[in-house]
Amino acid sequence: MADDIATAYGRAVVEIGRAEGAADRVVDELYEFARTVDGNADLRSTLTDSSVPLEARRNAITEALQRAHPGTIAVVQMLLSADRIRHVSDIASAATNLSAESRGASVAVVHSAKPLGEAQRQALATALSARAGQPVELKVTVDEDLLGGIVVQLGDTVIDGSVLRQLTQLKSALVTA
Repeated sequence: MADDIATAYGRAVVEIGRAEGAADRVVDELYEFARTVDGNADLRSTLTDSSVPLEARRNAITEALQRAHPGTIAVVQMLLSADRIRHVSDIASAATNLSAESRGASVAVVHSAKPLGEAQRQALATALSARAGQPVELKVTVDEDLLGGIVVQLGDTVIDGSVLRQLTQLKSALVTA
């Protein structure tokens, strides 16, 4: 999906959230919904397969968003109706970035081998904020494919602190020694 289209839909998401008086919640829930769709092949297939009846796809959205704000459900239903549901990840990322930018912050996407505690999240946000020169909001995803450690994407910068990367570097050092 072209970045400008994802950005336009991202702006619409933020505006819908603001109109509902729940911009942060709608954006956060859309981001989590996108991660769920990315990680669930059956759900992704149901939502993106035009041979699946529209009512069944709407029901899948309602079930996946049982505890979500009505504005979030409306946004996802809008994406389905506009045939943009397959781009929900790009749109959610754009909305997340636009929402953070409106607060003078940037977003760091963190992939962690295990859930981070509040103290760890705060320390990481503080360190990344110092590096970025502005407040950084974290979006943490537990990635079971990581053996350990974290991988952070902050803008175009990727900081790979994963165990796999460390093992690869160790192997490379041993081979060249």
